Formats: sequence, C-alpha cells, structure tokens
Amino acid sequence: MTQEINFNEKTNELSVFEQVNKELVLSKDGFKVPISYVFGRGVTANTQSFGALTFAENAARTDLALQNVSELQNIWNHSHSQWAWKHLNLSYHAPYRNMRQIAAEITRKKSALNEAKWGQVEAELKVRKIEEQLMSSTILDHWEEVKLKIKLTKLKEGIAEGVTHIEGAMKDVLTLNELFEQLKARASNFSEADIEKEETKSHLKRALVQSIRDVRMSGSISKAEQEYIEQIGINPMKIQNLLRAYVQKEAEEESWDVRGLYAFVDELTDELVDKCQVDKVRMALQGFSSDYNENFGYSEKLALLNHEPEKSNET
Repeated sequence: MTQEINFNEKTNELSVFEQVNKELVLSKDGFKVPISYVFGRGVTANTQSFGALTFAENAARTDLALQNVSELQNIWNHSHSQWAWKHLNLSYHAPYRNMRQIAAEITRKKSALNEAKWGQVEAELKVRKIEEQLMSSTILDHWEEVKLKIKLTKLKEGIAEGVTHIEGAMKDVLTLNELFEQLKARASNFSEADIEKEETKSHLKRALVQSIRDVRMSGSISKAEQEYIEQIGINPMKIQNLLRAYVQKEAEEESWDVRGLYAFVDELTDELVDKCQVDKVRMALQGFSSDYNENFGYSEKLALLNHEPEKSNET
C-alpha cells in the first residue's frame, strides 16, 4: 500500500535522500520504493502538474495506479498465450516445420533465461558486497552510507522486478515443451537426415498455402510465390490454374473448417514430390545431386515416442 504523503510538509533537495535512507530501513514490501517517495519530495514536489495537482500528488496517484494493475503481469508476462503458440506461431502445415519453430523458440528462451540467471548472480554478488560495506558503517561518511543504501535497494528492487519476466519465460518454455510432446504424434523418431528428406514437402506445403492466399485475393500467384514455387521445381502457371480451380471449389463448400485445405495441400504435395519428383528434376538442371550426405549431420534419432519428459516433484 502506498504510504500517504503530507503534501504540505516542507521539503528540500536533501530530504529525498533522507527519505529513501529511512525507507531502506523500514521497507518490508519486497524492496520496492514507490516513486512518490522520490518524485513526491525534494525540489520538484510542489511544482504545478497536470490535472490541477502538484507533481507530488500525481506521483502518489501513479503509485496507486501501478499497484492496482500490477496483478495483470501474472498473466501477460510471457511472449504468447498457449492459444497463440498453437494457432499462430506453430501454424505450418508441415509438422517438421513446427518442430523447427519450437527448437528456435526454445533456443531464444534458453538464452534469455541464461542471461537472467547470470545477471541475478552478479546482482546478488553486488548486494553481498554492499551489505558487507554497510556492516562497517562506522568508518563510512554519512552521504557515502546513504548512497550505498540507495544502490542496495535499487539492486534488490531490480531482482524482485525481474522475477515477473523470468516467470514469463518459464511459462513459454513449459508450454513449448508440452507442445513438443503433443507434436510427436505427427513427427517423431527423426534424425537430421530425415529432416533433410522432408524439406521439399515442408517448403512446398508452405508455398502452396501462401499461393492459395494470393489466388483468393487477386486470382493470381504473386511474383514472390512464383519464385518460391520455381525454386522447388514446379511450373508456376500449371499450379496457378490448379489453385484457381481449388479456390472456386473451396468457395462452394459448406464446411466452415479448414480440413479441405489441409487435405488438398497434402495430396498435391505427395503427388508432386513422390510421383513427379519435381525437386529432383530441378536439382539435376541446377547441376546438384539431390542426395543428402549423411557425413555432414547427426544420425541420432530425436523426439522419441518412448521418451518420457522429466516430471517435477510437485503433487
């Protein structure tokens, strides 16, 4: 609870330090010094501010507002909701592309947590050092002691505030791990070689979906998607005519869901890659072998179905 301030009290530029010094001793609310304890005192306290109030009064109002909405950070402190991860961030038609996205997201979260971990270690070392200095306060100048206490509380407040962001990253990691386990039903027991062999289908599915969107919007495949389709090894105009026919049929369907889209993309991909082998034809035209060299990758199988994730000791 924000402490009530007597706005009629006389203040000067040194009272800010005195008040912070006092609060460092008395504070029991998680090492948090409200902004009104600083902006509400000193030379700016009685400055005229917005709303026909003083700077000190608006600082106190702001403390109350921050306190009132702070609980929202318990929900919106992470990158995405579970819904967003599933529907938006992991929305590739090819399951192996979703696996790749999970790997990339986990790498970013791990890096952020490691940075926070060592940042906290360094902050706690600084806290310990200052606390030891303050234990020898008999040899410290008064203002040197005040500055050390301010620095100490700033460190402790930073550590406390950092917990919310760390918890958010933890939520994302736990969610991604759960989605990884769920996705094994579609993509499991694969090696680097298996991923390489699936690359054509993964990219073709993405190119088809994006091209269908182009056809829905303008009736034609955009220049960028034409290039993407050509790079995979497919005749863009032949695909465009086929997609126009599909989009017309799609508009006449009674179903509101996207099962028809998934079935069409999967069937067309299998035909173009397994039967027509469009990717192998293009590699030959480019002068490259379509074979994957297993000497340049790991052969170990990942995402094993019989692997049980480590469980917590919580009951």
